[in-house]
Amino acid sequence: MKEKADAWQMELTKITWEFEKLLEDYDLTTLNLKPGPGKWSPMEIIDHLIQVNASYFPIFQQIIDQKFKTPLLGRLPFYGKKTGEMILAAMNKSTKIKTFTSWEPAEKMHNNDLKFDFFNKQDQLSNYIQKLEPYLNQKLMIYSPANKWIVYPLDTAIEIILSHEKRHLTQIKNQLIVQ
Repeated sequence: MKEKADAWQMELTKITWEFEKLLEDYDLTTLNLKPGPGKWSPMEIIDHLIQVNASYFPIFQQIIDQKFKTPLLGRLPFYGKKTGEMILAAMNKSTKIKTFTSWEPAEKMHNNDLKFDFFNKQDQLSNYIQKLEPYLNQKLMIYSPANKWIVYPLDTAIEIILSHEKRHLTQIKNQLIVQ
């Protein structure tokens, strides 16, 4: 399964590079500008991505340390597989999705520290993908960090994370083009 982990790392590198290029092209004032009421600024989206991705890290570390306990609903593989497919499909649609409260960004003016933190978390995610390689394609079910009743395969979780990042990358691009 090394090919799968390598492909994901390459995809993450490409996504990260696109974020870096985009964030360098605009000043902080523009990046902190909300496109409208109830909408997130590009920096709030970055804050959201940091929160979502980092919330998976303790689960990933437990798996690597072989201390992860499969959630009860994870013992129903058909349930977790279907849930993962539904979430992944939702990530690939253009319709707006409400996030969990725990993943909502801080409403404030962000500075360059947030960019640094984002790229640091991207590196950590890449490292986790590499370390999780032995556990891929093992039908290992994990729970969502936002809700332990939502379960899906580890492989699908990584697909969801990458699709989520691409979704928000497109969102930021579209916001900045309009401004």
